[in-house]
Amino acid sequence: MKSKKAVTLLTRVESLLSDVLDEYSVIEKQVEKNVRAGLLSAKESVKSAMKFISALPDAQISYKSGRPHAKAKTRAKTSVRAKKTSAARKRR
Repeated sequence: MKSKKAVTLLTRVESLLSDVLDEYSVIEKQVEKNVRAGLLSAKESVKSAMKFISALPDAQISYKSGRPHAKAKTRAKTSVRAKKTSAARKRR
């Protein structure tokens, strides 16, 4: 994932955590107190991750894609007839 995209996603996560914390302050009396501490910890972790990623140059950030390469996906399978012909040629 490129650093610009990662920072964008982390910004979204941070804003969602802020929204949850704002809503949580209304219902804080009904829910356990340690939930707020966990949310604040998560928000700080997101901030530190954003600082770390934005400090790196783009070349140092590597990512793996879950999608297969286009060539492997579009490559046609060898037919049974072609396999038999190829095997017969090798035997000669």
